[in-house]
Amino acid sequence: MEMKRCERGHYYDASMHVACPYCNNVRNTEMTVAMGVSVPSGSFSGGSNNYGSNTEKTVAMGVANPTVDSNADSNSQSLYVNDDGEKTVAMFKTTQGVDPVVGWLVRMNGKERGQDYRIHSDNNFIGRSEKMDICIKGDDTISRENQAILTYDSTENKFYFSAGEGRSVVRLNGKAILQTVELNQYDKVTIGKTELLFIPLCGDNFTWEEEAE
Repeated sequence: MEMKRCERGHYYDASMHVACPYCNNVRNTEMTVAMGVSVPSGSFSGGSNNYGSNTEKTVAMGVANPTVDSNADSNSQSLYVNDDGEKTVAMFKTTQGVDPVVGWLVRMNGKERGQDYRIHSDNNFIGRSEKMDICIKGDDTISRENQAILTYDSTENKFYFSAGEGRSVVRLNGKAILQTVELNQYDKVTIGKTELLFIPLCGDNFTWEEEAE
């Protein structure tokens, strides 16, 4: 596996793709909409990912938004679907048989304080949409899709965090994230107005690969 980060912050396997597959999906689905023209719901669908094709605006901090998220299941997803309807399976799942949990984010503030979010191997896309691997509801300052990316590299046995394409600034231990950074145990991640504590399962003392052996 040869993990590479594109200019938009996506991680992908360079040994399998000559260019970022997520960016290619964005380019195929982006449309220009004239100001004042009504666009029917679903007009921007370009496969089930729709990364970068937000039709709902992310509200700046302190600005009210009447839109309410649906109470969708926020369980971690391990499959991605491209424009051809082909599913991409997480690489860790092909060796383990399942895509096991490798850590958690735990919400530290708000009405859902104490809520935990499972982290799986490879890229975990974070946003308000139920399509995201980590779905954070109730915070309109978080973009619906691809606000941030949390990555577990099973080869190096390390966790990484980077900003996505959302409007809000993401922070690690209070500092704005402008490039990919390594995550350590009990780091505090801030996305929009949501504070999250990072708790790894895999690390120096445990990996699923060693357990399988």
